Amino acid sequence: MYIKPYTIEEIKKHYPDKAEMLIKDPVHLWRAETGIELIHKEPSLDEQKRIWINWNKMTDEMKKQSNIKSMEIFGFDNPSHYEEIMKNWVM
Repeated sequence: MYIKPYTIEEIKKHYPDKAEMLIKDPVHLWRAETGIELIHKEPSLDEQKRIWINWNKMTDEMKKQSNIKSMEIFGFDNPSHYEEIMKNWVM
């Protein structure tokens, strides 16, 4: 089952020390406002894999919207961006 990213209020609740920084970030703000996952560099390999699995559980329409936003921000669709990010993790 797809799990939506945190809303702005949930970000403030769960990350009070980082909330303002996260809300100012275009990736986290877009995710919070739309409820749609967007692949981006995470601080841990486990979290990177978690958002990829979650992204794959979205509807085709959500993936389409996410890919449009990913192209706008990163210049890659989500699957290509995930591949690029994963090249940098030491396995």
